[in-house]
Amino acid sequence: MAKKKVRARPSSDLLKLLATRPRAVALAALHVSESVLLELEASELLSAAEIRGLLKDASMTLRNAAEQADNRSCLIASEIVDSMRENFKRNKT
Repeated sequence: MAKKKVRARPSSDLLKLLATRPRAVALAALHVSESVLLELEASELLSAAEIRGLLKDASMTLRNAAEQADNRSCLIASEIVDSMRENFKRNKT
């Protein structure tokens, strides 16, 4: 029987940091996501076209959420993802 992985709970210091620095958290998440996508392409698990499709889907999901909840943050996030998709397209063609 496989052992179940035990995840350590974030320390209270980390939780405080996450709560007080949302811009830094968002920036870190953005860079990690971009790195993961680049690695998926480099390892040939996803093609450039598949990655652009994934980013397009994410953008559309965020845009729909923004319309349904009148959420400006989702709209801005959608624009950021669109920008990532355009930059990815430009760098890969």
